[in-house]
Amino acid sequence: MGIGGLAAWYLWTRVQLGQKTKLIFKKIRLIGKGLSKQFELNFKIQNPTNQTGVVSAITGEVYINDRIVADFSSFGEQKIAPKSESDFKVIASPTIGIIQLLNQKGLFKSGITYKIKGTGNFDGIVAPFEYTAKLI
Repeated sequence: MGIGGLAAWYLWTRVQLGQKTKLIFKKIRLIGKGLSKQFELNFKIQNPTNQTGVVSAITGEVYINDRIVADFSSFGEQKIAPKSESDFKVIASPTIGIIQLLNQKGLFKSGITYKIKGTGNFDGIVAPFEYTAKLI
């Protein structure tokens, strides 16, 4: 196999890794004290391939009842071993005060729905993700 063949094989394995890596949202929790509350987002990243994977970026927003309340970004690289899964935590900083949100009258009459929406960069492949759940 020539250099061109090796390069094509390498690129193909990287694309396969980027496409097969799964980002699974696990939970959201409120952290911090007083008025300096933030959201901690917990993800699980699965790598079902035979190659080590690298997550180089995850960015996005947190919505409550379709209103953006926080955004997040993580640009540190994390390696995921072949055929394994890793935990990945991201802190989302509020774009508006949580207290202001809670004080809006009528906002939660029909319950609370949250959405985590963004993109992840898995070995150079940018993939969108979106998770929605109803709390109440």
